[in-house]
Amino acid sequence: MKAAVVAGLLLISIASINAATDRVVCYFGSWATYRIGNGKFEVEDINPNLCTHIVYTFVGLDTKGNVKILDNWFDINLGGYSRFVQLKQRNPNVKVMIAIGGWNEGSATYSTMANSDLLRAVFVDSVVTFVKRYGFDGFDIDWEYPTLRGGSVDDRVGFINLLRDLRTRFDKEGLILSIATAATADYLVSAYDVPQINKYVDFVNLMSYDLHAYWDAQTGANAPLYPNDWETGYTTSMLNVDACVRAWLNGGLSSSKLILGVPVFGHTFKLASTLDTRIGAPTIGPGDAGPYTLEPGTLSYLEICEKLKTGGYTVAFSEQQQVPYAYRGNQWISYDSTYSIALKVQYAKRMNLGGVMVWSVESDDAKNICGDGQHPITTTVFKEVFGTGGPITTTTKAPGITTTTVKPVTTTTPRPIVTTTTAATTTTTRRTTTSTTTARPTQKLVCPAVGYLRNPDNCAQFYQCYPGLPIQSNWLLTCPSGLYFDTKSNSCNYSFNTDCSA
Repeated sequence: MKAAVVAGLLLISIASINAATDRVVCYFGSWATYRIGNGKFEVEDINPNLCTHIVYTFVGLDTKGNVKILDNWFDINLGGYSRFVQLKQRNPNVKVMIAIGGWNEGSATYSTMANSDLLRAVFVDSVVTFVKRYGFDGFDIDWEYPTLRGGSVDDRVGFINLLRDLRTRFDKEGLILSIATAATADYLVSAYDVPQINKYVDFVNLMSYDLHAYWDAQTGANAPLYPNDWETGYTTSMLNVDACVRAWLNGGLSSSKLILGVPVFGHTFKLASTLDTRIGAPTIGPGDAGPYTLEPGTLSYLEICEKLKTGGYTVAFSEQQQVPYAYRGNQWISYDSTYSIALKVQYAKRMNLGGVMVWSVESDDAKNICGDGQHPITTTVFKEVFGTGGPITTTTKAPGITTTTVKPVTTTTPRPIVTTTTAATTTTTRRTTTSTTTARPTQKLVCPAVGYLRNPDNCAQFYQCYPGLPIQSNWLLTCPSGLYFDTKSNSCNYSFNTDCSA
């Protein structure tokens, strides 16, 4: 009997060691309360039984190192925080967290804080006070990005010092510490010291999407699982989920701490010719804005499924990249279906990753508008993670047309910075993606530090810089049409917000 008990405990211990993919981290964009019609999404629309962790976005950082509330009306006056924490009444096991940062916050203030012993100490105290005051279980750092967008070359070390100080204090307070990070391998050189990150965080939410979008000037998948066969260059080979995951694992992150991000949104394109609808087809700008998110070039999953439901779209599936896309007229949409999401979750499980992150739940079909059930994307993630969905063919719809893509004539280079405006004042848009250019430098330039440098001959162009290396021609990026590089914000912006003339 004793031997049997010991054997049973040993089996449990082994199972625990080998346990993987047991987190579903769901981000919630609080700005969706300001959307209209079917797109309006309240805190109470979150299903806390589909997530192990739910992250409220966002708070900001003031210049004195304190956590700053970004939307006092919703967060406090309308009880956004308290209503969010009350989700634990519907699922006592769920962990509720809050994230700081996001795209709109930029990097400069975070850089100053992280590289100052005094401001860093103030920040840690402020975080703990804030989290305990409002009843959150943990804190997520979404600094976009260390060393970039107004940051400093010192940020790579400063970021680690920040995580170290938070970890020391969080261990005493029993709080969860996570971070959201850019996905591709080049950030591991400039922004992230992965082995040190591994020491201090509970998990890393990998933003493994936005890998292609309209600023490429060609159609491409938002979150391709694998590359196309022509994507063999340094830049193009990293722009897929598998390459991103392997880069972080090879860089020193424990697989159990890596949370694979999946998108509940798609990117849209306007085709240059309605006769060319392949992946890699030339485009002339973003696709039309949706009725809820109101952002050209991006659609929520709800907006996409509503469009597909109305008919007239051809739905295709890339066998190479394991993602669908759809087109009608000059509109081309890259998105993830429940089928491709299930494939991504199964990939995470094969790689023994710590879980799957959903960005973000307010963009799902929460009210079953399209007839696939409530929260179809988030539900698919949860069922696939915890093995309640059965074989993939029983939990998802089979793809439509299978396509073979043809090598495009254009090329891609990494990471433009794009400033966008949306209806909600607190909206954050993530941009970790690509731009198309074949231009070459006209003079010898030297990057002063990690970050970006505007092309002195063309205000609409800029270089991505790497420390200690001379500028290369393929580092030249081009802003989307009508935008110019703003040296103050390190982003593409309208001419009246820059020192460039249109």
